[in-house]
Amino acid sequence: MRFLILCIAYAAFLSGCQTGGGSVKGNENGSDPVNEQEKYEYQKAIVRCYKTGGTRVVKIMGELRCY
Repeated sequence: MRFLILCIAYAAFLSGCQTGGGSVKGNENGSDPVNEQEKYEYQKAIVRCYKTGGTRVVKIMGELRCY
């Protein structure tokens, strides 16, 4: 239960730390989302990526990948 609360808090933190210009905080070296729906998908992907040891999310051929 505590792990779930921490994950939700981390996701809320990332969503609140967005910068202007379409970029997503925490993905400075990755690619930028093109619209608001993609921003949400990038935020979820960044949380998953950090959990597995990655540092950025890049969109390649329509698929978000963690590096």
